[in-house]
Amino acid sequence: MSSVKMYIRLIRYINPRWRLTSAAFLLTMLCLLLNLTQPYLISRFIDQVLIGRQAEWVFPLLGSSFGISILSAVLTVAGFSIFRYLEARNTLDLRSTVLRHIRRIPLTEIEKNGVGKYMALMGMDTSATSRFINVLAVELVGQWLQMLVSLAIIFVMEWRLGIVALISIPFVIGVPRLYRRPMKDAVNKLRHHNEEIGSYLFESVQGSREIRTYGLESWEERRNEKMYKDLVKVSIREGLFRQLSGNSGALVIALTVVLLYGFGSGQVMNGLFTVGMMVAAVQYIQAVLNPIQHMNYLISDLLGSEAAMSRIEEFLQTPTESQVSVDESVPCEDSMRDAAAQTATSLEVGNDGLKTDERQPFVSCRDLYVSYEESSILKGVTIEVAKGQIAAFVGRSGSGKSTLFKTLQGFMEIESGDVRIGRSSLSGLSRQAISRQISFVSQESFLFKGTLFDNVAFGKLDATEEEVYGALCEVDLKSFVDRLPDGIYTRLDNQGFQLSGGQRQRVAIARAIIKKPDILILDEPTSALDRNTEEQVLATVFRIMKGKTVLIATHRLESIMSAGIIYVMEQGTIVDSGTHEELETRCEIYKELLKRQELLRSL
Repeated sequence: MSSVKMYIRLIRYINPRWRLTSAAFLLTMLCLLLNLTQPYLISRFIDQVLIGRQAEWVFPLLGSSFGISILSAVLTVAGFSIFRYLEARNTLDLRSTVLRHIRRIPLTEIEKNGVGKYMALMGMDTSATSRFINVLAVELVGQWLQMLVSLAIIFVMEWRLGIVALISIPFVIGVPRLYRRPMKDAVNKLRHHNEEIGSYLFESVQGSREIRTYGLESWEERRNEKMYKDLVKVSIREGLFRQLSGNSGALVIALTVVLLYGFGSGQVMNGLFTVGMMVAAVQYIQAVLNPIQHMNYLISDLLGSEAAMSRIEEFLQTPTESQVSVDESVPCEDSMRDAAAQTATSLEVGNDGLKTDERQPFVSCRDLYVSYEESSILKGVTIEVAKGQIAAFVGRSGSGKSTLFKTLQGFMEIESGDVRIGRSSLSGLSRQAISRQISFVSQESFLFKGTLFDNVAFGKLDATEEEVYGALCEVDLKSFVDRLPDGIYTRLDNQGFQLSGGQRQRVAIARAIIKKPDILILDEPTSALDRNTEEQVLATVFRIMKGKTVLIATHRLESIMSAGIIYVMEQGTIVDSGTHEELETRCEIYKELLKRQELLRSL
């Protein structure tokens, strides 16, 4: 019953395709009713042909039975094909729903749980839920219909046989239910172990270099062996309860059939039954009890589907990011554009060049506090960056630079304070509005499996070949691209394996600048480049982004000495801000960072 309730709640996330579903259900029911005529035809054949010696009935009875079998097979194939199509489509619908929700939940939630949980949701759980919707549910309805029709036929044939069937039903249903609770527990544990193993195996493949570098093969085998040992135990337990559930029901059915043969033989000898009627009665009794037995075997699948539906439903209730929906955000987005234009105008007429316009900062945080799992990360951060200004953020590792950048992109929940882009509060902007205004390049940018063109054009989906090639040339990849046999249409391996670390980073930068965003955030973007190449690439980026806002965090201070403003961060706070010349005379942390850089350069 709980499965049906969850199904009703989840059906709004899929396209039910009622016409196809109804057609497939009708075909299944017709097939079921046709199959129920076979015991009657067999009983007539026994009584009239084998016992009555009426040869004229041979071909009509056998022909009817053969024709019904052919028609039933055709209907079965047609219904099965439709159900397979529906199962595949509904699985894709559910996966799309789950993926859309993954795109809406906080990024920190995804990073905390890891890949394994979400792969299990989109893989095993959506498949199990779809199978319940399109197979188990119909099978259960069909089996119950077969049982009721067969029971009615038995009562018409002999009411005492109907009583025997009715008495047997509670035992066939009740005995296997004794194993339902431990089976449900085993099914849930089995799924948990599979999810855990999937996550660890993904981690093992992703960390292949580290495992080989540190000689961790033996450790990996020991860890996997322990996981597999636990999985085998749970799998055996689940299989044991599945077999006990099924075979206990089969035992009740076998005893019922034995009793029926004993009763039926007495009726035949007393002349109250024909042999054919007794054979048909046995088959109809089995048609009553076998569906229950079949449902007993389906209990494990049903419990698995129920658990999968429960997990999907629970996941879809995970709180989403604070950004409002697209429709609600349109006015805010317009005001952001207006603010951008207004800010740009005020900067053009001002006398301070690219200095922060105190009247209208384009990107600002005021008394910003951000926490994660009860740990305070940003504490009272206040910044003001004008449109067209380059703002650099420096500090020791763990000082909060990356968290600040995540917050500016709406990926971190704000505990208190305010973040504004133009005149609009970040909390009033949709995810789409933010992504249209901001490009981001991190220390380890992700490259998708596809062509070089695809990976750059992800920054601007309608980009032309000339735009993609131009962006790659801007980041000093012209000679490299020209040497490739397929140019910008060269296919990249997983994570751009055939590219060097510096080339991968430059492709990511090309993806960011082709979008021509109002704001470009660079979080250690050139860490994989040598100093000369870094200077060339950043000079190119700053030239392309002239008139736009650039926020950059880096440990190489020489690359940001010309920034309009530099913010020094320490333990989640802004300890000082100013130009390079101002900070090197008064800020102790900044001077320490400069000394450390000089020391590293001299080594």
